[in-house]
Amino acid sequence: MATRFLVTGAQGFVGRYLISHLLRIHGERLQVLGIGRSSRLDEVFSHSISWGECSIPAPLPEDLKISSAEPRYHYACADIRQAARLNRLLREFRPQIIIHLASGLRDDPAEVLFRTNVEGTICLVQAVADSDLNVFKLIICSTGGVYGIPAKGRLPIDENSPCMPVDLYSASKLAAEHASRILAVRHNIPTVWGRLFNLVGAGQDERHVCGSLAARVAAIVKKQLPPVLEVGPLNTTRDFIDVRDAARALTLLAEKGVPGDTYNIGTGIECPVQTILDTTLSLADLKTVEIVRKPESHPQIPFHFADIQR
Repeated sequence: MATRFLVTGAQGFVGRYLISHLLRIHGERLQVLGIGRSSRLDEVFSHSISWGECSIPAPLPEDLKISSAEPRYHYACADIRQAARLNRLLREFRPQIIIHLASGLRDDPAEVLFRTNVEGTICLVQAVADSDLNVFKLIICSTGGVYGIPAKGRLPIDENSPCMPVDLYSASKLAAEHASRILAVRHNIPTVWGRLFNLVGAGQDERHVCGSLAARVAAIVKKQLPPVLEVGPLNTTRDFIDVRDAARALTLLAEKGVPGDTYNIGTGIECPVQTILDTTLSLADLKTVEIVRKPESHPQIPFHFADIQR
């Protein structure tokens, strides 16, 4: 197995778990270079979460913290759209496996989403080609959201299902897939695509239902907020996957993914959002909470989960 990994979006949610996993499973020969737009942060994520009425940096779980003395991990503050700096980093580090996680976030403005997700991905693939690297595998991370609302009878969703995104984030991810596929073929770069379904884990930001519920329920338990929860539709279903399992899946793709193929990264289990709410309240031992339905602000995907046979 190759031992020189480059991870873009290294200080993001998945990036932190992936790097922690790589350091845990590999020996002394491992070298990891993380790239991100923010300066190195050893105690917190680069995003914030709410605590009652306040906003605080999202704290890193203890098992994700990497000592500055760890010789196997290196971090560079860099924007992947800066071609000269990216080319220099690639030539100096000579990665064997590249896992591309750098991404705009779901509620970013359209210009940010397409600049980061599409232009950034194009810049990375072009830089790999220009740097004359002997890359064993390039993994482009995408989203299960590219499928949009599944056609009748098309559940679970396999990788050959039609892609009809219903939001700009997913549309930008699909555009990045298309652009990177063209460049990977043109430059003969062994590339696989991983479509991540609904992630769950400690430190997740509140753009996602699990992160949002966890933050508000924790604040209610500590009397930081009144016992009222605003929720969206509870009868919708999703494929929720532990971010630690997602990290393991990306490592598996690095080892065994077939170049040119796309892979769903999920559990293959259809889970109602109602179950997430009930589980969160049960774990917090909250029995008297007022549930308030909030209006839907964008088209909802009613049912969604992955076929993970591949």
